[in-house]
Parts: sequence; structure tokens; C-alpha cells
Amino acid sequence: MYHDAGVAVPVFSLRTEDGFGVGEFSDMKKLADWAKETNLGIIQILPINDTTANYSWTDSYPYAAVSVYALHPQYISLENLDFALPKDLMEDYQAEKSELNSLELIDYEKMISGKWKYLKAVFNEDKEKIYKDRNFRKFIKDNESWLLPYAAFCVLRDKYKTPNFNEWKTHKKYIAGKVSAFFSAKSKDYDASMLHAWVQYQLHKQLKDAIDYTHNLGISVKGDLPIGIYRHSVEAWTEPELFGMDFQAGAPPDQFTELGQNWEFPTYNWEAMKADDYKWWKNRFKALEQYFDAMRIDHILGFFRIWRMPVSATQGILGYFYPAVPITLEEFSARHIPFNFDRYCKPFINDQILWKYLGENSGKALEFINNNQNGTYSFKEEFNTQRKLADFFKKNPQGSIEDQLISLCANVLFLIEERNGQVVYHPRFNVYNTESYKYLSDWEKKSIYDLYHDYFFKRQDHLWYEKAMEKLPMILNATEMLICGEDLGLVPDCVPVVMDELAIIALKVQRMPSDNIPFYNPKDAGYLNVVTASSHDSSTLRQWWKEDPVLTQKYFNQQLVQYGKAPEELDPHLAEIIMKQHLYNDSMLAIFPIQEFLATDKNLSNPKMDNERINNPAVFPHYWRYRMHLNLEDLKEQKDFNQKIAYWIKDSGRI
Repeated sequence: MYHDAGVAVPVFSLRTEDGFGVGEFSDMKKLADWAKETNLGIIQILPINDTTANYSWTDSYPYAAVSVYALHPQYISLENLDFALPKDLMEDYQAEKSELNSLELIDYEKMISGKWKYLKAVFNEDKEKIYKDRNFRKFIKDNESWLLPYAAFCVLRDKYKTPNFNEWKTHKKYIAGKVSAFFSAKSKDYDASMLHAWVQYQLHKQLKDAIDYTHNLGISVKGDLPIGIYRHSVEAWTEPELFGMDFQAGAPPDQFTELGQNWEFPTYNWEAMKADDYKWWKNRFKALEQYFDAMRIDHILGFFRIWRMPVSATQGILGYFYPAVPITLEEFSARHIPFNFDRYCKPFINDQILWKYLGENSGKALEFINNNQNGTYSFKEEFNTQRKLADFFKKNPQGSIEDQLISLCANVLFLIEERNGQVVYHPRFNVYNTESYKYLSDWEKKSIYDLYHDYFFKRQDHLWYEKAMEKLPMILNATEMLICGEDLGLVPDCVPVVMDELAIIALKVQRMPSDNIPFYNPKDAGYLNVVTASSHDSSTLRQWWKEDPVLTQKYFNQQLVQYGKAPEELDPHLAEIIMKQHLYNDSMLAIFPIQEFLATDKNLSNPKMDNERINNPAVFPHYWRYRMHLNLEDLKEQKDFNQKIAYWIKDSGRI
């Protein structure tokens, strides 16, 4: 039985003497050296695909890839290219490198503009040799199905200064024959297209070199597959029929955010994908297999159902499950619910609600709403969706009134969907907490609550089981990678059943139990599980310890079995106990963020604790800029610390 322990760290977070203010593929070798020293058998990283939309800090979000195949140029090592940097640029390069490497966090914009400046300089100086390189030519031929559209997309994105192909002056609609012309030597876009192809070739070589090195040390690598695609991506441009471009994917409200999450990704058109025998997914997994031994599927719930919002919404709270068994007018009638479209499906606003949302700013709201002369108000047509309001306020900022009006837009009981020419209905998430619900009669409240409970907790399970069993076996059979599913959040009963049947490894985070218990106990983990103390979406253990002293006290006494008052800070001794709880159990994998390893030694933990958080899902867009505060070279020299970790791993049998 395979049992292993590992470290989770985004590639961009690695810090070495060789970097350019960001972690690079080459740095993975030094991480592998440290993993070997500490008996760790697996390295887990975040998605590494290109996310370059506008060269700004918002591109740091690793789950919004502009291509599901292309690698991100931020990970390229300028010192390990096939050709050296021009001598006249070396002084500038060293100065920039030194400045960026000294920063505590990533300066994404300076780093990416610097890398492109030097990449273009190398390419332009050695263009003739690059074009004659037989291996580069072979790389283009082997990957032309995705590389040609990707390179053309990059050229057009840069030319028109937007990834939104709907706003381009030419090539709005992808036509393969016209795009392949970009790779004709006669084309004015030839050099620019070849530059992007060459950068991908260099990235592939550097990543493959790092993976081969890691494998030679006996260490596996686990990648991360984003559930969605970016709305303005190569795939959305080339194969729009595979996606629901009129919709957005996200997640319902959870412990991270009360308003849910709107990732702004289009949804998948599963029927179109099924008609093609899921070729799109099979090709994607085949590409990932070049590098990875295991794969974490981000938000595996998306293969059962997705949380879907119309493009008119900006907040996840206005989403509903898709596919789902919706509510029809006949069902309202059968339950004797006096359905009224305007009352149930439009924001309910009266004087009290208006005052509650806007207080003394209520008068300002009259620019956006009509007085119905019956004690209620309704949004004017030009402001009757969250998106219309957000677009208006982008041009005319008005402070807090914006957020209040956008929230007021969500004060509805049911969301509508058009299906086969008929309108069907989905209860709004937490409908019983809305102001609209509070103004219903008691018997109406009870009827709607019963309907809500049936919709969210009973009627969907069989449908979602069937949908997952349609897709997942086909995808699993297309790969030899070990598949792990990120199954956090609002998890339907059918999810663990399907994952068990298909031997997909589930994720258990101690402070995010799926059952109605305060904490998950790692000793209860069965074999088909990855156990961990934190995730890239959560605070680190040291941060979490300080967030809620009452919860921490309960954890200290009940989960860590310690007596007395919990200390204000998580001390290294307690961090060690937590780590050992995760190591000594039956789970297949115990994987810890690198921050949690460092928390077990007061000399190695980051004095600036709040610099260690990778992402907060409640903040969108978030700047993904965490960097280790120690160089990997220095970490490898911490002999006592490394031996301590190595002993824990060996003693727990994970070796």
C-alpha cells in the first residue's frame, strides 16, 4: 500500500539565489533536493498555465488560464535559455534581478515586464539560429494543434491590447486557415508568433528538465487542474461551442464568503463534449501527463454540477445549481404557494428595506429605482441587474451606495432559467435570510422553506450521481495519473459515493469538516484520502490560530488534547503535534503547505506572518504574490530541522 508525505508550494513562491523575483521551473530542482533530504516523496504545486491577459497584477491568478496547454512565461529562467543574454544587457539584468529578489513579495508587473524585455532581446539577437533549430521546429509540429492558435491569440491580444477577442478589429471569429498564416514567413506577424512559440519551447524544456531531475531522486510531482477556463482564452476563442458563454461558474456561499464566489468563467457545454467523446478533456490530460504523476482536480464538484450565474450577475449569491431538477409553476400550485413573478423573482423593496440597506443614502437610490406608489419600489430597467449597476458605477463611482444597491439586487426569492422554451425556477441560496422572505406570511414562509430544503438537500442527488458517472470514468480511463479531487464546500451526498466507487482520492482539511463536527480528526482518515492542515485558499495555521480565540481554545483542548488556556500564538511545539496528527494515520497522502513545516521551528517561521497567506477567496481579484522568506539553498543547510522532519516521516511509515 502506497503511503507518502509531501510538501505543497506554488512554483511562483519558490525563492532561490537564481530567481528573478519569482519562483521558476528550474527552482523545483532545489525544492526536490530539500524534499529528498527530509524524506518527502511528493511535491504538489498550483496550476502553471499561462494567465497573461493584460500584463497587470490581476494576471497573477493561476486559475484563469488563457490556454489550458501553454505554460506561464513567468516560470522561465532567463539564465537557462538555449542562448545567453546579450552582453550589453547583463549589467541591467543583474541589477533588476537583485532588486526583484530582495522583495518580500512578488512584484508581478515589474517581474513579467522584465522577463519579456530580456526574452525579446535574446530572441531578436539569435533569431536566425532559433529558426534553424530542428528540435524547435519539431516542437512546433508536435504541438501545432494548440500552439498555433495560442501564439496567434498572444499576437492579437498584444496588438489590440485586450484578450477579449470580441473587441479585436480582426479575427474576432477563429478561422483555422487564417490563423495558420501567422506562421508563414511572409506574414508580418511571423516573428511575433515565433517568439511566443519559442518561449513555450523553452518553458517545456526547463519544466521537463526539472521533472526528470525530481523523478531521478524518487520524488513524484502532483499538479493542479483548474475546473474552469478563462472567458477570454484561446479555448473560448477557438471552440466556443464547448462552453456556455452566456453563463458564469462559481461557488455557493461557504465558510470563505457569505456572497458565494463568481469566478467569471464560462460553464461547460457537457452535451457538446459528450458528443465528441470528451476529446477535449482527453487531450488536456494527455498534455498534463508529460509532467505529472498525480493531479488535483480543482472543485471536482463541477463534474457533478456547477454553480451557475447568468452574465447579468456579479455575485455568486445569484447562482443556482446546474444541472438541477428545477421548480415549475405546477409545483408552486401543488404546494398552494401563491406564486407571483414580480414578488418572487424581482428584488422586493419597501421603505424599511430601503432604509436598512442604504440608511441616510436612501434618497440617492431614487435615481436607480421607481416608486410603485403602493409602498414598494422596483429597479429602473437600465439598472435592474447587478451587472448594469456595476458597469454604471465603474464610470460614475459613488462610494458605498454601489455595494448596497448591488446587494439589494439579490433580495429575491427565486432565480429564473429558460429551459426548452419554458421558464423554471431555482430558490435563491439562503432564501430564508433575505429581507424579501421576512415580509411573507408565516404559512408562505413555511411552504417556501420546505421547497427550499427539498431543492437543496433531496431532489438533486440521483441526477448529480448520474452526471458524474457519465464523465468521470471516461476521464479517469484516459490517464495513468493518480487523481485526487478537491471536494470542499457544499458537498452533496453522492460525491463521496462516486469518489469511492472510482477510487478518486478525497481531500480532508482538519478545520473544514464536511460533517457537522467542529474539526476533522485525521486519525479517522481512510486510505483514499489526502490529509492536510491548510490549503492555498485558507489562512496558514499560525494565522488561523489568532482568528477566533474561542474556536482556537476548543481546538486546543478537544483536538490537541491540551489542558488549560490556549497560548495567544501557535508555538512550534503545537505545530509539531498538528503535523504528527496528520502523519500518523491510514491516509494515502499527507501533504502540508511549506509554511506549516516552517511553523514547527521558531527560527525558521516567517516573522511577518501575514505575508504567508497565498489567497483569500472572499477577495476577488486577489494578488497571488506569496514568496518563501527563506532561500531554498539556506533551507537545505538547516541540518537539525531537516533531520527532524525526515525522522517524523520515517517513523510514521510514509517512506
